[in-house]
Amino acid sequence: MTTDVVQTPRSSRLLEIALRVRRANMALVLVLALLVGLTIGAFLIIVTTPSLVHSWATFFSHPGATISQNFNTVWFAYEQLFEGSLFNFHAMRLLLDHPNKANLANALGPISLTLQDATPLIVAGLGLAIGFRSNLFDIGGQGQVIAGGLIAGLIGFSLNLTPILQVSFELVAAMIAGALLASLAGVLKAYTGAHEVIVTMMSNYIMVLLMGYLLITNLFARPGVKDGASKAVTPTGQLPYFFSHLSSGLLVNVGFLIALAAVFVVQWFFNRSKTGFELLMVGQNGEAARTAGINAKRTTIITLCLAGALCGLAGMLELTGVDHFLSPNFGGSYGFDAITVALLGRNRPWGVFFGAIFFGAMYAGGEAMQAFTPTNIQYSLAQVIQAVVVFCVATPALIVEIFRLTDNGRFRSTGSSGGWTK
Repeated sequence: MTTDVVQTPRSSRLLEIALRVRRANMALVLVLALLVGLTIGAFLIIVTTPSLVHSWATFFSHPGATISQNFNTVWFAYEQLFEGSLFNFHAMRLLLDHPNKANLANALGPISLTLQDATPLIVAGLGLAIGFRSNLFDIGGQGQVIAGGLIAGLIGFSLNLTPILQVSFELVAAMIAGALLASLAGVLKAYTGAHEVIVTMMSNYIMVLLMGYLLITNLFARPGVKDGASKAVTPTGQLPYFFSHLSSGLLVNVGFLIALAAVFVVQWFFNRSKTGFELLMVGQNGEAARTAGINAKRTTIITLCLAGALCGLAGMLELTGVDHFLSPNFGGSYGFDAITVALLGRNRPWGVFFGAIFFGAMYAGGEAMQAFTPTNIQYSLAQVIQAVVVFCVATPALIVEIFRLTDNGRFRSTGSSGGWTK
């Protein structure tokens, strides 16, 4: 009696690899979400560019030329998006051929812009993520950014201390200002049951109006001028730049290192500290947390204070690292974008970090795409790509269905949104 030796065919191994590739995970969902965003962006570029729309009239007579024109325009736009935010091949080639300060500054320009725009988003996103993981929705990030910027600006142009002392003073004061503003919502939530979304949202309007008033008072306005711009932060109160010796246009500064340190601190806070564990317990199951003896009121106040402190820090980093003076538009939309960054990063510290880098790249690359494409593609299309990617990441089940990924129920779950905090 003979025994046949059964060998595993090569095709079965390929099938196993294919199944692993199709297995849903967050990294794959992010990549596919970006692919969907770029595809929709390409379609919008075509339908909003008159020369491309007109080219389709000759499709049947010159199909190759039509497809080539559309493809080349979209490719060039995305090339500018990439080179304007991360890596400029032409600038790098010039640097290799002619190594000097000017070419090095040009090569570092794109990533400098991305990190500059991402820095306040990292810190504010971390703050809001702390609240979200505790089931508290702090929508007042914008107001807290302004609060931090106002107090940092007041200290920055009023004092002239040694750089380390003055910057430290601005940093601590900005965090306290943001925490105090957010603590109002925490106290009202804990002791009166007021909804934190309403309270924090209204605080945004209060801070915007308060800033508008303060900027025309003698305390903030430049002497003899009341045009809405405040006095400038003294040089000793400004964050030092990394590459200022190369070019004054490279604005990435020590604030990025502070933001990076905040990622490690928040990571440690959730993984190692007792308070962080209590916050997570309250967020996952408030009733069980109260049964275990965790003071829910105290936790609510602490959570919103921490969120506000980090948002206030974001305002200080933007003011002392980039703007150096306050204006009616100070803070832009960082406080609101930080909400999306936190959700994009699934409320995880490193997820928030990379989500903020993505947003910073879209900001910087979108401006380059509009400035350097011959068809003057609008900056808003970069925001559309950004929005589509965020939408796809926020609804991972949609990506799983579109690309027919295998899933163990993690992404197709139709339960509560609490899955984002797990």
